[in-house]
Amino acid sequence: MGIGLEIPVFGGTAASKAVELGASRIELNAKGSYSDGGLTPSLEDLERVAQLPVPVRIMIRPRGPPSEKDMRDFVYSDEEFGQMEADIQKFKETGLLNEGRGDGFVFGILKEDSQRNDKCWVDEDRCWVDMDRCVRLVEAARPFKVVFHRAFDEIVSCDDDGSDIDARYAWETGLNHLAICGFDAILTSGGIGHAVNNVVMLDKIITKAETRGIEIIVGGGIRKHNAREISQRLNLNEKEQSTFVHSACLSNTEMEDVDADEIANILSQLR
Repeated sequence: MGIGLEIPVFGGTAASKAVELGASRIELNAKGSYSDGGLTPSLEDLERVAQLPVPVRIMIRPRGPPSEKDMRDFVYSDEEFGQMEADIQKFKETGLLNEGRGDGFVFGILKEDSQRNDKCWVDEDRCWVDMDRCVRLVEAARPFKVVFHRAFDEIVSCDDDGSDIDARYAWETGLNHLAICGFDAILTSGGIGHAVNNVVMLDKIITKAETRGIEIIVGGGIRKHNAREISQRLNLNEKEQSTFVHSACLSNTEMEDVDADEIANILSQLR
């Protein structure tokens, strides 16, 4: 089915350039938020990308990682969650989103909640999808697409204790929870770190996700020097459904401007 290149942009200015250079989808983030992993953009940013010919996915993330090292990211207060709901509604009310184009929202909420099911035991160090809140955001976002971002990698890695990868279950539990919530896609590197180091787990995730009708967007350190390796090791060109890889393609992380050479080389590697 082929491989598409999704490029996260930071502010609306870089989006048109990214599309001209070959991006087949845009993830829209706030200007200056690359170092935070991408934050909710402004209405003005959306106005700048409203006429693009490719799908636009809006990041809904009220803040970057917490400053306290012992606190897990993507766990939000009631106030922060309320802001996420309000932001989705605000973007929808502009009338600038295009369902037919494939526009949508990107978000993820976790909870640190001890639980037990048929595959796992109680463990306070683990994290899971906050299903109640995610369902509310999915419902708020409809009829537009919804993507669960790399908060999923926290779940994948929470039972990575060095044991046999086939004995790990958190990734499958998390994927099933996201299917129940109604997510259309998951952005993941197959665990904490770069995708190229998590290929075995990524392959398992992609295979399972196909049975649930969920698109996997492969991201995390994908650059021109490793795009071909990732594509070949995951057999992305041979998948029954289209696959996307996700790369910022930045020439300078401070300037947040996409690099034409990086985009051209990644596209060449993916072909």
